[in-house]
Amino acid sequence: MVAEELRLELGHAVLAGKRWGDPQRPPLLALHGWLDNAGSFDALAPRLATRWHIVALDLRGHGQSSHLPPGAWYHYVDYFDDIRAALDRLGWSRASLLGHSLGGALASQFAALYPERVEHLLLIESLGPLTSTLE
Repeated sequence: MVAEELRLELGHAVLAGKRWGDPQRPPLLALHGWLDNAGSFDALAPRLATRWHIVALDLRGHGQSSHLPPGAWYHYVDYFDDIRAALDRLGWSRASLLGHSLGGALASQFAALYPERVEHLLLIESLGPLTSTLE
């Protein structure tokens, strides 16, 4: 199964991505790991497309999505607005999330912030955000 490429105009950014499967199936948003892109799901997505309509995004600053100017900081909390806006742009009030590595951390935190928007949470090699104690 070949992916269809897509571009989501979000106003503040453009997110590129790929989609697989029947749009009538339940929605699944796939979020890649650090230094990866939507292509990370090229082998897995066709297998999952028998159950879900899958959209894999290039997170901002990755792949074909909008990039910040040189020297700007990509902080993971800024991705939550992009995820919410992407779901809205896709017309998905609720979707399952599949995250790998950074995408898994984003998906799990997004699910905690917006539980009403998340049907299922699927994580591959994922950790939470890095933290340290204040002294």
